[in-house]
Amino acid sequence: MKNAAIYYAAIALGVIALIVGILYITGILGVHHARGYAGLGVGVLLIIVGVVGMVMSKPKAIAK
Repeated sequence: MKNAAIYYAAIALGVIALIVGILYITGILGVHHARGYAGLGVGVLLIIVGVVGMVMSKPKAIAK
């Protein structure tokens, strides 16, 4: 079984990237729309990787 903490960290970094992307798009951190969209894309990708990794690493039930 792989370490689940890696997938939790990926999800946490994804959420942070989404927040930073939204802040760039709205202009709070500056007017850098390309950085904003890149942050959104990376955030979504990290969240997907984290969720899929957690689902794939679940131990399978032993058949009796």
